[in-house]
Amino acid sequence: MNRVITKPPPPIDRGWAWMIVLGVFICTFFMVGIAKSYGLFLLAFRNEFQTSTSLATMPMSVASFVYAFGAPTALLLAEKFTAQKVVIAGATIGLIGIALSSLLLSMPYVIVLYGLCVGMANSSFFGNGLVMIGKYFRKYRSLATGVGLAGASIGQFAMPPIIQILLDKYSLSGTLLIVSALYFHVAVAGALFRPIEKYGPPPEALGNQAPKEEQKELLNDIKKETVKPGESVKNGATVQADDVVPLDESREDKSPMLPNQNGSDVDMKAVLSSTGSIHLLPSPEAEKPVALPKKGPRWQMFDFKVLYSIVTLLFTLVSFLVFFGYFNFIIFLPSVLKSKGIEHFNGALLISICGAGDLIARIGTGILADTNIIARYKLKSLACFLCGVTILIFLFTDKMEVLGVLSFLYGFFGGAYVILFSVVLLDLVGLSLMSKNLAVVLLVQGVGASVGQIFLGMSRDATGSHNLILILCSLTMIVGGVLLFAYPLFRKCEEARLQRLERRQMLNP
Repeated sequence: MNRVITKPPPPIDRGWAWMIVLGVFICTFFMVGIAKSYGLFLLAFRNEFQTSTSLATMPMSVASFVYAFGAPTALLLAEKFTAQKVVIAGATIGLIGIALSSLLLSMPYVIVLYGLCVGMANSSFFGNGLVMIGKYFRKYRSLATGVGLAGASIGQFAMPPIIQILLDKYSLSGTLLIVSALYFHVAVAGALFRPIEKYGPPPEALGNQAPKEEQKELLNDIKKETVKPGESVKNGATVQADDVVPLDESREDKSPMLPNQNGSDVDMKAVLSSTGSIHLLPSPEAEKPVALPKKGPRWQMFDFKVLYSIVTLLFTLVSFLVFFGYFNFIIFLPSVLKSKGIEHFNGALLISICGAGDLIARIGTGILADTNIIARYKLKSLACFLCGVTILIFLFTDKMEVLGVLSFLYGFFGGAYVILFSVVLLDLVGLSLMSKNLAVVLLVQGVGASVGQIFLGMSRDATGSHNLILILCSLTMIVGGVLLFAYPLFRKCEEARLQRLERRQMLNP
């Protein structure tokens, strides 16, 4: 007699799903914690090789550049080989790259190994981790995402003192070797990413076998959440008739509750993850299985036609300027502090304080943004402006207590900016264009930050001072915040442009 082995349904919102969250937490803890501690390595590389600041920044610059292009590629590889295998492979590449860098043969040697390997490794972690959360969670998806990405803030808080202690005790070579082992813990996180395809279909997929009352309740929920043409969603974006398709055409599987494992909504969440936002899903509409773009089953990763939109151009420019100032400042912060006479553990402590402010801001700003008391683009504009002002004040003090307060404020306002990144973009361009806009914006800001690290390093070498670095990082954030505050003016220009295009089409059908 043949035994029929039935697979259990996937543990949606329960059980192993929370192990996925643990895996994402581990990934973000080490990835972001080590990345934002790179300023400590910058000083160590500069002393070890007696090299220029611009050359010492290049390992992280190369890693950032590789990440900007590698993250979309890692998503495609995960579809073919599973996220579990891709993350484990990425952790192995990172282990090899950082461990071999510990030989310290030369600065170019470190640039190639550390930059390329860490860039490829980081590319495999963030996006695929959020894809896994998207598959395993429905009801508690926002909570799961928040807990998973909290590892970024806690990693920034915990890793700088650890790395500084290692540098003091084991030198640069020994520290890199130990950090490579710590980094390889991400392979354990990857092992937790059990493919959801190993489970059987969810109960909802059984169609008529489900209780009739449950089916009726499900259909009522779908009717309530369906966005009709011309109707505004919660974030203010209006869905047009040609942006939506009937529910039964929006997915290959007709079950509205089956998680889309290969479609555009899952990929969009993965790109959102690159922002580090703790509130990955900015509004309920963003996670509903309706109102999807009427396109092919997959969206093109980089569609530069979106730059025809004045609003997209504005957001791309703002993102470039703000990220240039925000991320590059934390890279050069240890060097800035050293020039003020604050070194070793005290400098690492100030970086940790930045992480504490970041975590508090992500939670508080997310709650405030959801109240809609203040337009979210205004909140982000204010956060960018104040973060820029905070960076500028670093010029005028060298007292540990004041620098501690400034470090907290930098982390706080920076964390508010990070959490509002994807939320504001959704408000500005709408759900149907979200994914394509995000891909282009993240690419531009990633490449810009990569080039910016080298440029700022060259300015430090040319002037012998960090003042220009602080001024540039401050001004880019302030200008970005002011430009974003002027969004209504740019929106009017975009509406006028669309009206002109519409008139041309009417005259030349």
